[in-house]
Amino acid sequence: MRTLQTSARNHTTFRQTRLVCALLITLALLVSLQNPFTVSARSAPVESTISLDTAGAPALAGTVQVIEDQPGNEFNAHVDCDVASYTYDDFQGSSTIHYQNLSTGVDSVIPGNQVDLLSDVSGSHVAFTEVTFNGDTVRVFDTSSQTQIVVPGLGLSNPSIGGNLVAFEDRGSVTSPGAVDISTYDLSSQTVTKLTNDSFDNESPDVSPNGDAVVWAQCISGQAGCDIYSAIQTSPGVFTTRQLTSGRHEGRYEVSTNGEVAVYISDRTGERDVYYQPLTGGNEVHLAIAGDQWSPTISGDLISFQSGPLGVAPMYVYDIRSGNLFQVVVPTAYNRIPEINVCGDTGRIVYSSIGPGNFAADAFTFQVPSVTEDQIHNLISLIRSFNLPSGTTNSLITKLQSALTAIDFNDTATACSSLTAFINECRAQSGKKLTPDQSTQLINSANHIKTDLGCP
Repeated sequence: MRTLQTSARNHTTFRQTRLVCALLITLALLVSLQNPFTVSARSAPVESTISLDTAGAPALAGTVQVIEDQPGNEFNAHVDCDVASYTYDDFQGSSTIHYQNLSTGVDSVIPGNQVDLLSDVSGSHVAFTEVTFNGDTVRVFDTSSQTQIVVPGLGLSNPSIGGNLVAFEDRGSVTSPGAVDISTYDLSSQTVTKLTNDSFDNESPDVSPNGDAVVWAQCISGQAGCDIYSAIQTSPGVFTTRQLTSGRHEGRYEVSTNGEVAVYISDRTGERDVYYQPLTGGNEVHLAIAGDQWSPTISGDLISFQSGPLGVAPMYVYDIRSGNLFQVVVPTAYNRIPEINVCGDTGRIVYSSIGPGNFAADAFTFQVPSVTEDQIHNLISLIRSFNLPSGTTNSLITKLQSALTAIDFNDTATACSSLTAFINECRAQSGKKLTPDQSTQLINSANHIKTDLGCP
């Protein structure tokens, strides 16, 4: 571990030239040492489709606060609980990383060489890119100790951090000219591990909150479509990598994970839709929404995304526990790149709002939607909307009503038993009274309710 030495502070021409290049890369995002690792064979996921209508989505109650709106651009905002990080470009050739306590409003600047950008935050750590004469570097600043370390190597950029793991794009140790690899750095062991070593452009890593998983997009240089990959850490520095999608239909900068599932954009149906699936492979869920969707992120059981024309697309939150869709209503119409974070029962979405001549960093804070009883009522409404035979409808709803009664009497064991019976009936009726998609949707919702209840 070594302390950051600020450099190139007086090299104005270099700083401005590299900053312009780096900011162009970042604006493109707005538009659109080795340890062993194993690669799991990919089996084609089973897809289930959930049709959603944004027109009927209720507004999610919450409050908006301006993180920062100085002259210049505040962009690339990220959040973990009540701490947000962002890049500030002052339009004078200087780019710095800020972090702010959203509860107190105290805003701080991370010491650097004024060519710093592309940050991420996890707990007391902020990871970011610093451009230097010799090449781009990834650095990690500890907001508690006010110390900084430099990840070994050059040609490193666009870090994501979760727990003690930092993942980043690695152009410095590639074996194929023009390729981009994904590497990780463990803050505890101070070791670098390469997750990829191929001829592709591996980009946009996202680390799970606890640092046990990484997702990214594997792309072909010069082409728009990518495939999504995941890597799960099975022991320190050892990862199992899995290809989650194929066909090069997924977005280049649009993949996120909560440590259990990966969420991403795919245009395989002709429109840009949100999809998600377990990191270990399995059932893939397609959120079928009219029009194009953008910039999905996930935290806990909530997925945030934008839906509509790029640049003026409203923000939405989808709850994978209940299947409920909410609209995020904010004062500004031009918003980009939202990121969601769930911390206890508080949710936050940070995003860039586009004003006259600049980007500002804003935050939307809300109460995480309640589950269990509301979810069960929503599940009952969903069953009725399927227009099933009356006997099937009554049988399924009776089991859910039994669970509701048990919850009212704080009888969790009976509620869990009723939900298990409901799931078993859905499985038995799949392909019979229920279509496979209907059965999967009901089973997934019931399993989420069981998880929230703490069922074994």
